[in-house]
Amino acid sequence: MKKMKAILTAAAGYGLVLLTAAGCSGKGDAAAKTITIGTSFPMTGTVAADGKMIVNAIQLAADQTNAAGGINGKQIVIQPEDDAADPSTAAAVANKFASDSKVMAVLTSYNSSCGLAQIPIYKSVGLSAISPVTTSPAITGMSNYYYRTCNSDTFVGAMCANACNTIGMKNVYILYENDDYGAGIYAVYTKKLGMTVAGTDTFVYGQTKDFSTIITKIRNSKADGIMFIGLVTEMGLLANQAGGFKIPVFADEGCYSPAMITEGGALVEGLYSLGAFNINDTAEKVQQFAGKYKTKFSSEPSSWSALGYDAAMTLFEAIKSCRTVDRKSINDALQTISYEGVTGTNKFVNSDVSKQYSLFQIKNGKWVKIEQ
Repeated sequence: MKKMKAILTAAAGYGLVLLTAAGCSGKGDAAAKTITIGTSFPMTGTVAADGKMIVNAIQLAADQTNAAGGINGKQIVIQPEDDAADPSTAAAVANKFASDSKVMAVLTSYNSSCGLAQIPIYKSVGLSAISPVTTSPAITGMSNYYYRTCNSDTFVGAMCANACNTIGMKNVYILYENDDYGAGIYAVYTKKLGMTVAGTDTFVYGQTKDFSTIITKIRNSKADGIMFIGLVTEMGLLANQAGGFKIPVFADEGCYSPAMITEGGALVEGLYSLGAFNINDTAEKVQQFAGKYKTKFSSEPSSWSALGYDAAMTLFEAIKSCRTVDRKSINDALQTISYEGVTGTNKFVNSDVSKQYSLFQIKNGKWVKIEQ
């Protein structure tokens, strides 16, 4: 997810390492008792909370698999790295994994900009990577070594427009993050809208702190609803500075997180959003995951956690089908895998999945699924 800036610079800046890494066969060691999987997510910075939830879910998947005997007798070892939501750092992490013959595959990227910086590096050495969060449409079909368990913004933007119609918005004020992530959803959203746009404004991720001028414009616009495209921190600032809202507010999937309730408190009561994961789903697989996650980490899993868990379990299922554990065999297996996870079916076509997200609303301090 997020900013596509400085990607070519980041990749080029590490080109020498990339060429050196290209000589790494990644064939693995048949006698090894472990299978090393790298992770690259923001563990520091403004989105560190989401990054940590994703890595927690991945570690849970590894622990469960190891407790059940591992993969063909081999234990999974997670090797975490902090990409700090920065494309240059993400490229450095990718080169580290690419040149390490022990790393058999990677679970990676909260930000689309980071994913885009890493993709050519992984492709150059035949190292498979799965992202649970990168949503940029530019990733679709970019590499046959990069996959994602979340929907592309192409699907998300259309689902957001349908959700706003379901809520009953007729004259909507659109507020979106001024980068490739926000603009991508905005472009698809407005094409599918079917309603009047009362006004449009942008904000800068991680930099915009004062929403007072925008709030005044929204109130003067006579809008009957707000479409917010961005993440938890900025949505929390908007809600707190507005003192809550008197019209419906719909936020894209970036705000469907337990952290949204923590950040906004009573001021985000009534907020709508889309999510890939429903913690109240009675399906056995969902309840087992949610229960084990809460027991281990003393908190509820987010949608990103669930997508991260699915990315890990899909990878592990693919590896189980390999006669030998090496990078080529793993990627061959991912090309045909179909794994039913806690967020839906994980089957890759041009690196993408296609999942129907659900509509949720915060009621009495909890996310509740709304039937459409």
